[in-house]
Amino acid sequence: MKCIWCETEDIRESVKDCYWIMPDGRVSVQILEVPAIECANCRTYVLESTAQQIEETLYWHDVSALGTAFSYEDLLKAPRVKNMFLK
Repeated sequence: MKCIWCETEDIRESVKDCYWIMPDGRVSVQILEVPAIECANCRTYVLESTAQQIEETLYWHDVSALGTAFSYEDLLKAPRVKNMFLK
């Protein structure tokens, strides 16, 4: 696997703590231990596919019980909102 930015092969799987703005734009949350790539040249970054998954999960799942700082695994386990109008 190569770095998507500099194309070096000197990369490894890692995790990163990230801040994310909730879909309503009012609050930010800290998501801990997000899967990431660590590159010797470009530092640590989250892949676009992981970022998209986080965006969709924040939108379609009820994370209100998790507070403002939670792990990536807890985010993925959050219950899905059944009726979007009730969110």
